[in-house]
Amino acid sequence: MTAQTPRSCATCGVSECRLSHARRGVEPLPERTSFVLDEAWPEHRALVRETAGPTDQVLIPGVPGARIDRYGWGLGSPVANRATLLRHIAMRRVASARGAVRQAAYCAADERLATAMGRRLDFRARHVVVSQTLLPFLWRQGLLGGRSFDVLLTRFPMADLHARLDHFANAHPTSSTLDDFRAPDGLVRAEADALAEARQVITPHHYLARTFGQRGRLLEWERPQPRLRRPGNRVAFLGPTIARQGAYEVRDIAAHLTQPLIVFGSDLEGPDFWKGVEIERRRMDARWLDDLGVILHPAAMTSAPRRLIEAVTHGVRVYALETCGLAPSDWRPFSTYPLSGSALREPDNGPALPVRA
Repeated sequence: MTAQTPRSCATCGVSECRLSHARRGVEPLPERTSFVLDEAWPEHRALVRETAGPTDQVLIPGVPGARIDRYGWGLGSPVANRATLLRHIAMRRVASARGAVRQAAYCAADERLATAMGRRLDFRARHVVVSQTLLPFLWRQGLLGGRSFDVLLTRFPMADLHARLDHFANAHPTSSTLDDFRAPDGLVRAEADALAEARQVITPHHYLARTFGQRGRLLEWERPQPRLRRPGNRVAFLGPTIARQGAYEVRDIAAHLTQPLIVFGSDLEGPDFWKGVEIERRRMDARWLDDLGVILHPAAMTSAPRRLIEAVTHGVRVYALETCGLAPSDWRPFSTYPLSGSALREPDNGPALPVRA
């Protein structure tokens, strides 16, 4: 369901009303669009900078005297300084905590920030462009009522995210990382209700844009400049080693590789997860793409596939699920990765894939 464009006293056209500005000889206050923004994705930043007019309101988080790249929109004035500072203190405090603790702290910090920014929302704003992290809180507070609004989508909706985690939890009952956190039901419903009423849902994520049908506005992912790297045909798993990243599925394939699987990130499924499988640890540094030919990425969902985009830009093949977010031409179905044939080649006559006969 798409919400109808709300009317206001400035646009209703009913001049006989006793409140009519025309009847009272008063010029109406000019309407404006308000941008209520959080994390600055480069794709969203380009769009906002192109569309925000000189009389529009742009609200971004900030801390006085601090430059935080996360909020580098390049326009607007930082607000909600105290709530922003408390958010970053909370993020630092729970940085090494287990997932449930971190996510609960993030939700609480997002709510404080949304409340503080909502107080600054201009009453003249007939249309709002809002970051997804702030959306459910502004919706619950009634600040989007009577207005049209667009959403800058940066992750899977919570209802979808929970459903995918539940599916993976059923597939891997021995994992302790798939059911450690679920957002409160009220928050999940608020986000779902708000997304259902949004005029547009704007994202570079191909899968998510498609799920919103005609209301999904697809942007192009920003791609890095190619750089020199040492080519190869090694197989890698981006990690961290956690069930929702597809670690169990990749471990099954790793037993068929002729060379050790390159693994990035920490072992969140336990120190013995890769026992019996040959792996090579690698850090995510400037040379991380050296020797790589294939990345296996059967993750339940990927919100910001920056590393995958970097890999594709440098000629590395990505085997993933459709939820990876890449353009269809940039990935191959994970189920098609071959498990036999030491010199098996794909139909495009690409390099030999490293699997045992």
